Amino acid sequence: MRILALDYGLARTGLAISDLSGVLATPLFALPSYNTDRLIAEIQSVIEEKGVTEIIMGLPARTDGQKSEMQNKVRDFASQLTDKTGMKIKFIDEKFTTVIASQKLHQNNINSKKQKGMIDAAAAAVMLQDWIDSHRK
Repeated sequence: MRILALDYGLARTGLAISDLSGVLATPLFALPSYNTDRLIAEIQSVIEEKGVTEIIMGLPARTDGQKSEMQNKVRDFASQLTDKTGMKIKFIDEKFTTVIASQKLHQNNINSKKQKGMIDAAAAAVMLQDWIDSHRK
């Protein structure tokens, strides 16, 4: 079982992947989000190359419980990705994943300036590890 996590954003989308046993999440990289077709094509390549069997995607939750414009954008992108890959996408609450990822990077002496290129993939890894831990049998 290989799980791919996506932290979709308007500027960048972070990717993280589980190990083959589905126990440990590792950040991969971030891709530019401005060209949806290209983003989907690159994600498809990762799916094929890594043998992905499941996809999860962060869904930004508002504290008041209302739907946000970003939630709609995430769902729209997920729908397009499903249409192209045939894979159903599961959603996970991504609340605080970027904050947690930033804290972990700081603990590893990676300052805010250097985090820019890493934070999205690190947030996807935090989200994926949460998913793995909550669904472990």
